Amino acid sequence: MSEIESRLAEVERRVRDVADREEIRELTARYCQNIALGDTEAIVALFASDGSIVTHFPGGSGQSDVVPTGTAELRETYSDLDETALKPFIHNHVIEVDGDTARGFCSVDLRLVQDGQPYTGAGHYEDAYRRVDGQWKFQRRELFVFHWGPWSKGWD
Repeated sequence: MSEIESRLAEVERRVRDVADREEIRELTARYCQNIALGDTEAIVALFASDGSIVTHFPGGSGQSDVVPTGTAELRETYSDLDETALKPFIHNHVIEVDGDTARGFCSVDLRLVQDGQPYTGAGHYEDAYRRVDGQWKFQRRELFVFHWGPWSKGWD
C-alpha cells in the first residue's frame, strides 16, 4: 500500500468513526424526543429486536428487577406515555465504537409531573449499541438514577 493509500485509508477510518459517533448521539436524542412526544412505536424502533431497558432508582426503589426485553415487552413498557411521563434530557456523551458494536455513557437530567407535583432527578445511562441493517440501535439501555425527589425539596 502506498503512503497516499495508507493516509486515505486512515482518513476514511476516522470519518467513519466520527459518523458512527454522531449517529449514536442522534439515536439517544431521538429517544428523548420520542419520549417527550409519547411516540411508542418510534421509541421501540430505536431498539434492536432483542434490545432491553433497565432502570435503577436510589435505594432500590423503582422497577430495577424488571428488564423488558424484545419488541413486544418494550412496546408494553412505553405504551402509556403521556404529558406527565418522565422526560430525560441527556448530555456529556462518551462513545466507544468497535466495528458494528459500541458502548456509551451519557448524563441525564430527569423531569416528571406526578399528581400535579413536579419532580426532578439526575443520573446517567450506560448503553450498548449494535448496528442493525446499517442503523445504530440500542442493544441495552441502562438508567442509573442517583437523585430523585420533588422539585420543591431540591437536592435534599
